[in-house]
Amino acid sequence: MEKYKIYLGVKDVGLVVGPYKTRDAFTNLSSSPPTIYLNEYLIDDEEVVEYLLLQELIHIKLNSYPPTRYGTPSLSYAEKFDNILHFYTKGEMKRLGKRW
Repeated sequence: MEKYKIYLGVKDVGLVVGPYKTRDAFTNLSSSPPTIYLNEYLIDDEEVVEYLLLQELIHIKLNSYPPTRYGTPSLSYAEKFDNILHFYTKGEMKRLGKRW
């Protein structure tokens, strides 16, 4: 997680692992610092944990910028998210996201 924090420029992040029935991972952006919640049932697979943490760090990074004031941005949030995720995973871990 540390390398992605550095690459994405995310400084402070909390991490909570708990037994969630319906969620793999989610982020509370309104907490200070933002907190990532990770399902404890998924922590046995290191690739899955890395992928989920990367996804949540990307959400934190994209939500740290205020919306643009000068018209419609050229890319939607989903397109920005997908581009960043593909950049860091080179498409290799995309298959993990489709399982969930």
